[in-house]
Formats: sequence, structure tokens, C-alpha cells
Amino acid sequence: MLKAGLLAVVLLACTAVGRSLSGARRRRAEALGELLAGMRVLRLRMLNSMEPMGILLRKSDAKLFRELGNELGAGASLSECWQARRERERSRGGALDSLEEDDVILLDGFFRRLGGSGRAEQGELFNHSIAAMEEAQAHARRSYADASKVYTALGTLVGIGLCVLIV
Repeated sequence: MLKAGLLAVVLLACTAVGRSLSGARRRRAEALGELLAGMRVLRLRMLNSMEPMGILLRKSDAKLFRELGNELGAGASLSECWQARRERERSRGGALDSLEEDDVILLDGFFRRLGGSGRAEQGELFNHSIAAMEEAQAHARRSYADASKVYTALGTLVGIGLCVLIV
């Protein structure tokens, strides 16, 4: 009876470890989703408002945008604030640590051009950036779903192997 309980714990633990290995892909999909929501809200407010960029960013749904808005009030340009924030958030444990290089390049281009032209150009910037983010998020979700299945199955197989060795 005790041995059966041990085998069940080993199998469940290995399955859980396998599933957790896909965590970076899940975090990427979540981060892209938050940034996408923030871009959508910022687009609505920016194209229909005359408020300064710092205030518009602070009213965003995305935590990263709100933090950039707070930093923007300190006198630095948006691009400079983004570069500094990006370096902090890309390090291990940061909000953007799970993003791929293409995602960061997209955000670099977005923040470099944001607020630097007229309404029509800003509308195009938002449309292009949101479409690219939606595509990246869809890819991230598919990648997470696939990796989660594979790693969970692999963890289960390793657990079964350990159980066979124990028996």
C-alpha cells in the first residue's frame, strides 16, 4: 500500500515537472496579451484625445505602459524610457523575460515611432503593431499548447519509467 502511494506521488510529480517546463511559453503568451490590451486602449485614447503622452500611458491597461508613463514625466524621451525599462524587464524574472527577440524588435519600433507624427501616421502605427502583436500572441498560444502537451507527456513517461525502476 505504501509502495503504491509512493509510485503515485512519483508519477504525479514527474507529470507536474513536465508540465511546468512549458511555463516560459505560457508567460510569453500572457505578456503579449497584456501588451496587446494596453496597445488597444492606448490607441483609443491617443487618437481621440489631446492629453500628453505620459498621461495617456499612465491610463493604460498594461502595467509596462503605466510604468513608462510614470518615467516619462521625469523629463526623458519615450524612446529613452523604453530602452531603460526594456533592459530591466528583459533580465531574468522581469515582465518581458519570456519574449522572443522578434517581439522585442516589434516593441522597439513601436516605442521609437509612438507620438512622433500626425494622427494618420499614428493610426497606421497602431494598426500595424496590433496586427503583428496579435499574430505573435496566436503563435505563442499555439506554441504553449503544443509544448504543454509534449512536456506533460514526457514527464508522465519519465514517471512511468521511474515507477518501473522502483518496482
